[in-house]
Amino acid sequence: MSFLVAHSAHAQRSKDPLTPDQEEQIRAVTDQPNERVKLYIKFIEERTDAIHHAVLHPVIQHPGIAIHDRMEEFTRLVDELEDNLDAYDESHGDVRKSLKFLLDRAAKWQSVLQEPPGSPAYDFARKTALDAVDNTRQAATELLKSQEEYFGKHKPGKETPKAAPE
Repeated sequence: MSFLVAHSAHAQRSKDPLTPDQEEQIRAVTDQPNERVKLYIKFIEERTDAIHHAVLHPVIQHPGIAIHDRMEEFTRLVDELEDNLDAYDESHGDVRKSLKFLLDRAAKWQSVLQEPPGSPAYDFARKTALDAVDNTRQAATELLKSQEEYFGKHKPGKETPKAAPE
């Protein structure tokens, strides 16, 4: 019975792409939208660095499994990032600075995901990761445009002009 519980806990934990320390870092910046987005970008880039390293220096016996796992973690992190962007869109959280940074970094992510040679071990995970990047890039581009318009009209400290008394 304890084996089953331990196995179940491990399986559930392995689905979460963030380490406990990374989760704590994310929680610490809950009220700082730009910093939160930048942390997600940092954690995503840790996965792309691991993929890149596995391609250049395959020191493990089965690099395909490691590449597959990092691509799946990458996809889950990109999806979580996009969920956060959706929430900031709804709440008008100003993430324009981090969106520009995200759009700059996303091009690099696609090239790293293309580095590993084709393999049945991770081709589907790669396709899913590339789709996630495309979706997030499109969402970030649209959100940036929307935020530029919104904050152009609703600048902090700018009051709505009142009608002149008649």
